[in-house]
Amino acid sequence: MKSTKTRHSNSSIWYPIIAFLIVFGTVLLLFGVYKVRQHINQQRLLENERKFNRENDPVYQQHQKFIKQVADPAVAQYKQNQQVLPSVVIAQAILESDWGKSKLYQNAYNPFGIKGTYNGQSISYNTDEYIDNKRVTQVGQFRKYPDLQSAIEDHNQALYDKFLKKGGITDYKEEAELLQKNTYATDPKYAKKLINVIKTHGLDKYDKEAMQK
Repeated sequence: MKSTKTRHSNSSIWYPIIAFLIVFGTVLLLFGVYKVRQHINQQRLLENERKFNRENDPVYQQHQKFIKQVADPAVAQYKQNQQVLPSVVIAQAILESDWGKSKLYQNAYNPFGIKGTYNGQSISYNTDEYIDNKRVTQVGQFRKYPDLQSAIEDHNQALYDKFLKKGGITDYKEEAELLQKNTYATDPKYAKKLINVIKTHGLDKYDKEAMQK
């Protein structure tokens, strides 16, 4: 009987310890959940603050305005002929015209740096070219358009006929690589630059919009 009492006595000692551990573990778990939620809320507040600051930044607003100006006709054009993805059109316009700030765009509605003449109209400007992987400045003759819509339509057809040589492409990376391969630009990093601009500004959303039936 003495040994039985001892076992009961030892068991009774563990009950409060186990209960304490359960309570302590529960408190730790709840505290952890609280800290995670607190962190998530802080991140949301920071993101909302960054978004507010970004949307009130005049540079950001100018960039978004330019994207919209090019995106609308680019999406409409792809829906019509499935030739050049809108993301590629917008990215090229951004790179070539420096967000619409180039004199070529402001004076000739040519955001793509397309050379030659358009309906007999052209304009001359300095241009950077890569010859033997070295950048040199030359004077080039560029097409002068009456409006942005005309520029996008002409650009679309030129890319399809001379550089892409096929329609229905749904991957902007494939189009960028084709432009590089078929020497649309002399810059050896042109495809990478296009892809980076598209990723940075989420321009592929316009491709999805254009491919919706």
